[in-house]
Amino acid sequence: MSNIWIAASDGNTSQVLSYLSARPSLVNAKDENGYTPIHAAASYGHLDLLRTLIKDHGGDVNLRDDDGDTPLFTAETVEVAKLLVEELGADWSLKNDDGLTAAESIEGEDAYPLVAEYLQTLASKEAILSSDAGVPPAGIAVNLTSMDEVAEELKPVDEEFKRKIEELASRPGEYTQEELRQLVTEAVHKHILEPEERNVKAKESKEE
Repeated sequence: MSNIWIAASDGNTSQVLSYLSARPSLVNAKDENGYTPIHAAASYGHLDLLRTLIKDHGGDVNLRDDDGDTPLFTAETVEVAKLLVEELGADWSLKNDDGLTAAESIEGEDAYPLVAEYLQTLASKEAILSSDAGVPPAGIAVNLTSMDEVAEELKPVDEEFKRKIEELASRPGEYTQEELRQLVTEAVHKHILEPEERNVKAKESKEE
């Protein structure tokens, strides 16, 4: 017998919408395992259905099943994980009942290494935006080397660089996540890469 969870697993959008038309609350309804239609759609990679459930019908992208897993834990492709995090606002830092984040859970299963790798880049605890000035706003993640690893290389421009990053992170409403990434990348290039390139060229000139 079909139901909204099976329809979501099958990617049968018209049938899912039929169920929601009759009972809108089904968008966040759980089956006997605590699975929601969003979990089902995420697990089977139905991107457009995910957008419909969350954007058009108020589905909770961070709703947990009976194990504390959010839909992000069920992602089997990077495309699904990116959609959930970058477009639909899934919180990659949430932990399940075993105390694991989605990155840790997926890595432990050793089934979808690319998904685990993508999520690990978001979850880097020592990312520049989580410097001693504070952690980044929820949902903002930038793939940068840890502060500990680059601290020496940043001197004497580290304070200026950190100030720029902190300024960007304090105004999340002004930028989309992609725009913020671009701004941070430009800051990294200006304060780290360009000076390093100049040093290399200077050394090469002396050697000549």
